[in-house]
Amino acid sequence: MKTIAVLTDQSAGSHIAARYALHLAKKMKANVLLFNLTRVAARVLQLQTAGGKPEMEEAEDNGLVAYTLQLEQELIASSFAGTALPEISFNTRHTELVDIMTAIDARADIAMVVCGVPDLQELADYILGDTCSRIIDWARIPVMVVPRGTVRMNPEKIAYAATLKDEDIQSIGELGNLMEAFAAELMVAHLWGTQPDQDVKAKEQVLNNALYRNLNCGGVYFRSIDDSQPVRDWKWLKANKRTDILALMLRPKEQMKSFFKRGQNREVPYHITVPVIIMPKRP
Repeated sequence: MKTIAVLTDQSAGSHIAARYALHLAKKMKANVLLFNLTRVAARVLQLQTAGGKPEMEEAEDNGLVAYTLQLEQELIASSFAGTALPEISFNTRHTELVDIMTAIDARADIAMVVCGVPDLQELADYILGDTCSRIIDWARIPVMVVPRGTVRMNPEKIAYAATLKDEDIQSIGELGNLMEAFAAELMVAHLWGTQPDQDVKAKEQVLNNALYRNLNCGGVYFRSIDDSQPVRDWKWLKANKRTDILALMLRPKEQMKSFFKRGQNREVPYHITVPVIIMPKRP
């Protein structure tokens, strides 16, 4: 059975991400494993008696046990009676990011990492920031970043931003396998900043053909999208119908910055408001 790893600091933003991960897990028939992303707690003094002599011993408590119970109660309250629900477990052994990602890497059953956006921070800024960049760089599985305001619903449309590189089709296939339970339509989009020449058009056609030849799934289609406007935005995500999840393969840092900063300019700020899945770049 698949497991979704959720990195939480128990803030409002990460709580939204945890609830969304549980919603996905219910449909995917997956379990959920919680990790504390930062050391928020504390030490509790426990009184133990050894041979009648009181002794004070320090034990760590980061609130993850109580938080797990809270999520379980919320999940039950929001589900129909008799519905099969994900099992929620927690890991309190690891609190440093490098240790958490190492523990995740050692688990073959973990299919995706989910984290939320810290309070008062935009999704694009968080993805490009140090913490999320390290999560994405270290992960060998997809990483989903869930913005505040995300509605818990089954995704009906997923958009994948293509690079026209050979790895695209493998990455799209992995995305399709991950989200198979939802039977969502998949829009594969190539965003171009200058008018495509014959070489680019040929690569677009190769990818378009591969989508139908190599992927055993329906509801997938290709779009070549003009992205040459001086003020770039996220309106292309609404083509045909609104996108529920955006996915892309990990790119070099400057390309990631260019992609996610597209909606930020002095005239009009366009904010991305849907969950983003960063697919790992395969060798």
